[in-house]
Amino acid sequence: MNEMTAIKDSIEVIEFRDKLKTSGHAFVLESHVPADKVYLQFEGVLDGVVVIWHACVQTIKEYSLSNPVEEDPKQFINIELVDGLHKLDVALNLKQIDLPALERTIIMIRKYKRLALGYHEYGARSKTE
Repeated sequence: MNEMTAIKDSIEVIEFRDKLKTSGHAFVLESHVPADKVYLQFEGVLDGVVVIWHACVQTIKEYSLSNPVEEDPKQFINIELVDGLHKLDVALNLKQIDLPALERTIIMIRKYKRLALGYHEYGARSKTE
């Protein structure tokens, strides 16, 4: 990351923090909940750098409607850097995504020490409830 990019990213994070402070919320919800797929933004850290996550959290069932999956897929996190945006896709073994599920997901992402770009499966398979 060059110096100009770092400065631009810092300004974006500061502006995002101001937006959160004004709203009184810990994240920006871009969808209604509960739902099968929810879009949101929140602050986190990747490789020691503070980033704004542009996230999509969805049920495994919803994900499977438009993506090929194994017969019994696992939950996953997929992290990509697309056009300077930190994209985060999460598929969960839930019937619907609600506010408590989003809050738990944000905590999990923020606490995960080895978070890295790419696709990462975790947890129980979808048919194990």
